[in-house]
Amino acid sequence: MDSPLFCKEISVVQVRCVCLMAAALLLLTAAHDGWAQADGKKAAKGPARITDGLREETPNDFLRVTFVSAGTNVTSLARPGAQRAFATATAFYLPPLPLKEFPLYSGLVNDDTKTLVALRCRPAHPETVDATLATWPNLFHAIERDMHRDAAECSTAAASDGSDMALQAFCFAHAYNDPAGSTVPKTLAATFDYAAVAFDAQHTQLASWLRSQYGVFPAFSGLGFSVKDSYYLDTQPMSSAQLLVKSVSPEYVLKNVSLREAGCRCISVAPYPGRAENRLDPKFIAKAGGNGECRVVKSLTHAR
Repeated sequence: MDSPLFCKEISVVQVRCVCLMAAALLLLTAAHDGWAQADGKKAAKGPARITDGLREETPNDFLRVTFVSAGTNVTSLARPGAQRAFATATAFYLPPLPLKEFPLYSGLVNDDTKTLVALRCRPAHPETVDATLATWPNLFHAIERDMHRDAAECSTAAASDGSDMALQAFCFAHAYNDPAGSTVPKTLAATFDYAAVAFDAQHTQLASWLRSQYGVFPAFSGLGFSVKDSYYLDTQPMSSAQLLVKSVSPEYVLKNVSLREAGCRCISVAPYPGRAENRLDPKFIAKAGGNGECRVVKSLTHAR
């Protein structure tokens, strides 16, 4: 008896069956590839391409961590009333780091006494968060967009007498100029010299406003990289050599919208023995976190 596999006579029905089976296999393969990519299982990229991609094109997958007092209800990216929040790129933290190490790269420190709130945000409508790489030029442009003021107001007394700090900040950002140059140190120096004015003794109110509304502290580099270990910069100053070496992790400024608007999954993790040693896994946050709200989980490894 001839084997069906090598049958010489194939009916129309059999041909149709074979075609349907082939089509089904193709669909399953495509679906599997899609699921794998969505789960982060696509082919790994080299560090150069990852960094280049995260800076040339704003990502749409962000991580943000904060440590809050027990019982604090986090409903937005930053505290209520703030204009923007800082976040980093998820792709930069895969594979994940232990919790004790993660905050250091964002210029923060782990706090074993407080509740950890970890967000992974993938906004369905990127324009809602208006994310931009955290460079000084981009920050100035963001302030202009956020304040919605008329440049003509910058000629009034309120623009400099401290009576309207939102206007003063707008005018400071609006006056920034970024001409092209052929000497990198000189071109960068012009921007950094201008930005440094916000932190001199004559502009303490402006510095306070930037801190409360945008989370911009003197540790903000404006390079698009957060400075590792800069949390204690006021008591442990660094040289320019150290600051440049420690500019490692990409950072972005996002509009301070609700967690739901930002497409965030959020977990809230109370202190427990060994928490600092557990890895802060973006995939765990996405799986165990509340959709647009913070969900209490037992640990960084178990949701219940």
